[in-house]
Amino acid sequence: MPDPRTLDELSVGLGRLRSAAGAPSYAEIARRIGAVRGSEPAKVTVYDCFRPGRRRVDEALVGDIVQALGADHAEADRWRSLARTLNGDRSGVHVEVVVAPRETAGAEIGRERLLTELPRADITLVTGLPGVGKSTFASALAGAAPALTVQLRESEPDRPFADPVDVLRRMLAALGSRSLPYELTRLRAQLQAAAGSTTVILEDAVDPRRLGALLVPGVRFIVTSRVDQVDLEQRLRARSIAVSRIRLEPLADDDARRLLVALLTRRGRQFPAEGMDAAALDRIVAVAGGLPLDLAMLAGIVREHEGWSFADLASRFEHEPRDVRMRPVLEAATRSLPAHEADLLADLALLDREVDETVLLTAAGAGAAARLERLRARHLVERNDGRVRLHDTVFAFAADRSRALRPTSVRRRFVGAAAGTVLACAAADRDYPAREVATVLAVAAAAHEHGLDVEVERLALASHPALSRWSLWAESLELHDLASRGSGLELVPEVALGVAHCAEKLGRLDEALVTLHRVRRIASGAASARTWNQIGNVQRWMSHLDEALVSYARAVERARAVGDRVVEGRALGNRADTLRILARYPEAERGYAVALELATAAGDDLNVAVVRGNRPLLYLAVGRLDEATAELEALLSDAGGEALPFVHRTLALVAEAQGDDALAVVRCDDARRALQVAGEFGTSADLDLLAARIDGRAGRTERARREAERVLREAERAGSPLIATEASNSLAEILARPGAPLADVERAEQHAAEARSIAEATGDRAEVARSDAILAATARARGDEAVASARHAASRELSAELGHRLAHV
Repeated sequence: MPDPRTLDELSVGLGRLRSAAGAPSYAEIARRIGAVRGSEPAKVTVYDCFRPGRRRVDEALVGDIVQALGADHAEADRWRSLARTLNGDRSGVHVEVVVAPRETAGAEIGRERLLTELPRADITLVTGLPGVGKSTFASALAGAAPALTVQLRESEPDRPFADPVDVLRRMLAALGSRSLPYELTRLRAQLQAAAGSTTVILEDAVDPRRLGALLVPGVRFIVTSRVDQVDLEQRLRARSIAVSRIRLEPLADDDARRLLVALLTRRGRQFPAEGMDAAALDRIVAVAGGLPLDLAMLAGIVREHEGWSFADLASRFEHEPRDVRMRPVLEAATRSLPAHEADLLADLALLDREVDETVLLTAAGAGAAARLERLRARHLVERNDGRVRLHDTVFAFAADRSRALRPTSVRRRFVGAAAGTVLACAAADRDYPAREVATVLAVAAAAHEHGLDVEVERLALASHPALSRWSLWAESLELHDLASRGSGLELVPEVALGVAHCAEKLGRLDEALVTLHRVRRIASGAASARTWNQIGNVQRWMSHLDEALVSYARAVERARAVGDRVVEGRALGNRADTLRILARYPEAERGYAVALELATAAGDDLNVAVVRGNRPLLYLAVGRLDEATAELEALLSDAGGEALPFVHRTLALVAEAQGDDALAVVRCDDARRALQVAGEFGTSADLDLLAARIDGRAGRTERARREAERVLREAERAGSPLIATEASNSLAEILARPGAPLADVERAEQHAAEARSIAEATGDRAEVARSDAILAATARARGDEAVASARHAASRELSAELGHRLAHV
């Protein structure tokens, strides 16, 4: 089995090892680890390592799991090393992706022979020194047709690498795809279908493992890189992908001279014949060392100094240091700038290589537009479609000088003005933060660097609604992460809420916990209580139910200390719902009552509705179906027409428990209509599974199976163990129908066993009892009465202990 390239592939690999070892339960794996370690890890933590969608895993535990599944110490150490490497991947890194024609005018100069001799290949890898013209050569190769350009920017030392999953999703979105999975294999297959004849250009790739994950058969790729990618062919051998390598060398003197002349006469401007001193031109070409970017910078300086002879300029350049070729050119270009133009270049470099022109010009003040145009004429910046861009080398040079040569107070003043401009744009245009997300991120990062914590916080909160509408959850999470790093947060609860919201959508629950705990450490009073409540919510979504109970208790304690009855009531309601999931029904019922009393007294209508909507699930579990119906119908009556899909969902589940599938179908339809107004993933999954079970009982087995399998896949992608357990058991019940063929019975047994293993790991004891009941039925269908009787007894005994209605079925 090849080494995994992502954490998703790591979890799949662990699953294969588990299957090969006889599919021991997660609890059994935990017990085996405990026997070696001396302390047993939490079962749910073991299960987390097998769950797709993770952004970080416990690398030590991964090795322990591999050893518990029968591997030796060396193999376990190898898996630990793999997990450690993959944990270094960072998601949520903004990657610029665009589908558009490349600038091809003059791109072929000096490279004509290479272009004609280059063999056609699936992948063309273009490598060479910075400034040697790799991107320009890629443009010449791509031609005039629109290309999909991806700016990976992996050579930047302080920039984390983007996760291949995030990069592929952005590529597909740029190509017009709307339904985007999170699994690497499905994303690669979708790109293969969506790209068609479009050439894909991956700019500035460094890491060969990540690059290999982005390259798919049947698509033409052009890759630019500052490294040789020596083992790329080895990584792609199994995919039968042909690679053509081009290492760009500096231009020969004649070609460099042709390029310099073309740059000087571009845009219709022609120098007088006497101005084109051949000998001086040759001297300038020699200074450039054949690097096209050097030549472009030199051309800009020459055009700006029409009063200087070519010989004067050549003399000037020849006396610049030659060991660092690009810096002398850039220093020569910027030393002659008037102070206010140099300041504008330095201000721009504080943000990013490409930003919204409006932000730069507004923050820089009066006269900035004219100064920016003069910088453009010197080829120090590019202006296009309302955006201003610096070449990567120019950006690095200018950013370093800006920080080294200018006072912090001056830099802070500009960054503060830029943040204010972004906030004003967001207030005037609600979609601005989504459309200009790269600018928002750049300004927020600069504000964080310069200690403007309040501005970072406000940028994150002001941008979140637009980024949510555009499903830019990774970018919003990145903003909230920056905000959480400040030392003087004013709006801690709102930041915590934003983190939790993004985490729920992205399934990045581990990452969210890290950010929430960072917020928690600086929060105090009511803010601390709200943050602990959000930590509990994330832990509950992860099915770390015992940890969630501890967090909710801390939220209650802090809320009581400051007299915040709203937060106290919400934390108590969330704690009660967690107790219900753990099948601690008497405690849960008491908790619901206290939470409802507090919410009512505090006038917290939202929490009143939440508690009244969740408590009937307890009534359903213990068989008090009339009470559940009465509570839900009263809640609908009090809602005043508001769409409450979860209430209709629970009413449908009550009808199923009463054995009335016809009524359940009617109530399902009511719930689906409500979902069109207010979408909820958990509610939608419950309805789909209920409909599948009804189909199964009605004999529509194939349709029921397909629907349950779909929900199971989505639950695994979303990282929801509770829904995955429910889906596995529902699928098992559908397959284990009376008179089912032996193959279906065996598949049902596998799904029920897996559901039981997950439920045991997460503490969902009611689903453990349900799984045992299904396993009793499958054993009976196989003629194994001894196992059937034991499983049936175990299910009845546990259900009776819990007080669950299955004890009486």
